[in-house]
Formats: sequence, C-alpha cells, structure tokens
Amino acid sequence: MKMDLLENGCLKILLTEEDLRAFGLTFEGLDYDNEGTRSALHRLLDEAKRRTGFDASGSLLIEALPVDGGCLLLLTPAGGKRRVRLRRAAGPYVYELDTADAILQLAQSVGEMEGDAPVFGSSLYAFGGGYRLILYPGAPLSRRMGALLHEFARAAGEGDAAAAFTAEHGRCIAAGDALGRLCAAARARTG
Repeated sequence: MKMDLLENGCLKILLTEEDLRAFGLTFEGLDYDNEGTRSALHRLLDEAKRRTGFDASGSLLIEALPVDGGCLLLLTPAGGKRRVRLRRAAGPYVYELDTADAILQLAQSVGEMEGDAPVFGSSLYAFGGGYRLILYPGAPLSRRMGALLHEFARAAGEGDAAAAFTAEHGRCIAAGDALGRLCAAARARTG
C-alpha cells in the first residue's frame, strides 16, 4: 500500500491486489453502502492520518480506479459536514507505442501541459515488440491530451477488459504512476 498527500490537499492511495484481499475487498465490490467497504475505508483513513497527516474530518469525494488487479483511490476533501461519496472514474484507456523514444517524447510533451484533466493512475507494459500505456484519468481525456496521445501512440482499447488483457499478456515495467515517473525522467533528461 502506498499513500501520497498531494500539494492540493488530496490523498492518493495505491492498493495492490494483495492489499484489497487483506481488506476483504475487490474493485467491483467497492460500495460505500457496504459495511466491509466502509470499515476498510475507515481503517485506511486512520492509517493515512498516521502516515501523512491527512484530515478526513469533513466531507470527502473518493474516486476509485482499477489498477493492475488493485485500485487507486483519490480522496478529495469537499468541505462541509461529514459525508462520503464513492464513485468509479472514467477509463481506463490503453495506448500502444512502438519505441522507448516515443514513450519519452510523449512523457516530455505531457509534462509540459497545464490545466488538462489529470491522470490519476497509469501503468506501462512491454507488449509484443512495443509498449502499452494504460491511463486511468479522473475525467474523460481532454482534446489536447487526446491529440498528444495520438501523435505518439495508437489507441489499443478502452475499459477494464482492455486493461486486463494488457496486464495479462504484457510484462509490467511500471505500475501505479508510470506516466508521472516518465514525465519526471523526461524533465531530468532535458533539464
């Protein structure tokens, strides 16, 4: 389990398949009306407070995205009285790239973008003779982001089945925040 408190006050929690199993959860079964989900979220919030200082005393929006058998939770403080809403976000989107250079060029271009829909999770796989990038956006991809992706990559599928196929038949290079790490590597390479 990995927890990161973001600069904007949101909390990002990456749960592996084993973490979900330890909590007695599956991505498909996440539902705040379910006692098991509520109990697991309360334990996660207690752990987040201990590790990061995240304050969950007010209203929260929790977005859940499937990531390689596990899931990524993005917790956004919404202000107001105590209330929790859990929703599943858009995607995932799968893109195919031919070379490592294409991946780094995409990462450099994405790193230079500002103001577009954030990508909360991403995974990179070696697939066939090339690569596949799975994106878990917090909202539908912007036109600008879509244009960039199509400049360097080809759409290879959308939805949980496409992501699962890639995870099953590819070799995982980076999971959880692959695009973020690639953007940082591209900045280091050029800066």
